[in-house]
Amino acid sequence: MSATIYSNSSFTDSPYGLTLRQTFSTPGTFPVTIPAGINRVYAVVIGGGGAGATSPVLATASVTAAVGNGTNIIYTANNSFVQGQSVTVAGLGIASGSTSLNVNSVIISSATSTQFTILNATTGTSSGTGTANAGGGAGGGGAGGYSAGWTYVSNSVTVGTGGVGTSTYANGASGNASIYGMVFAGGGSGGLWTSNGGIQGGAGAGATTVSAGSTASTISYTGAPIAGATVVGYAGGGGSGSVGGAGVSAGGGAGNSGPTGNRTASNGGLGSIAGGGGSAGTIAIATGGNGGTGDRFAGGTATGGTGGTFGGAGGGGGFAGAGFANGYPAGTSTGALNDGGQGGNGGGGGGAGTSGGTAGSGGNGIVYLYY
Repeated sequence: MSATIYSNSSFTDSPYGLTLRQTFSTPGTFPVTIPAGINRVYAVVIGGGGAGATSPVLATASVTAAVGNGTNIIYTANNSFVQGQSVTVAGLGIASGSTSLNVNSVIISSATSTQFTILNATTGTSSGTGTANAGGGAGGGGAGGYSAGWTYVSNSVTVGTGGVGTSTYANGASGNASIYGMVFAGGGSGGLWTSNGGIQGGAGAGATTVSAGSTASTISYTGAPIAGATVVGYAGGGGSGSVGGAGVSAGGGAGNSGPTGNRTASNGGLGSIAGGGGSAGTIAIATGGNGGTGDRFAGGTATGGTGGTFGGAGGGGGFAGAGFANGYPAGTSTGALNDGGQGGNGGGGGGAGTSGGTAGSGGNGIVYLYY
């Protein structure tokens, strides 16, 4: 008997002409009863999506002095910055040396309440007073894994919980695996709020290697690429300013770390299960990225923010449910525009905006049994 070949809009088709008998969408482990005489079932298993990241609130500080020693520039400023934020310094004059110590969108390597440091080869000292703006967008979570196949009957099923978003700045929590019998699907990885000078989206759960702008995640997809194979276009996360990788389990969109100007973040990846969008870090009008589009459901949209709201991102569309717009999580009709949207089943959560927003949670997994 030949396998059903699924098109981009036909995941409702019954594999092998079987009937969908049982659906499990509540997270946890539950008993399963299969009628006597049935020894094998066909299972479609989706893991929980990864949560979006939460970046520190955008902040401004007055710089009273700066010294470059050829390795670092040390700025004196009463501040609330944290290591890893992107910072822009403007307005300083030159007291010694030939090069200004003003910088644009560079990563803070260390920070205390009275000074912060960046890696920079400039030597010299500053004059006058300058202004530092530090912010950063947050990457969207990667989609949960997808796996399907025949398995011997099992008396239990586990549905993975999606990663839970938080309002405390941190990388997003990964989703949890789903399993029935021998069919396993890992959870999507959480988005990153900073890494390697950019704000990255989480990898889709099908990834077996780390590609540019992605994080490693559980091997989950049946027939996934071998270790060392490229996963760009399969399930890689988006790097800074790029769209999350497309694929069966798509990566989350990247945030934008720039603290000045109109900074628009990227969208979640498109796939059978889609990644969440990234948020924008800015002091001007900005728009968080849209959630990616799933096989059956569109991802959430994201609304531009002004003033104290900085572009939370939409959640990714899942296998069995649409992603939500930023600030409108599942079961609600209102929300804060700087919150990340929730993912549909298996979809990644959107990144939080830079005004104390809460990251979107990844969608919970789901399991279908056909016989």
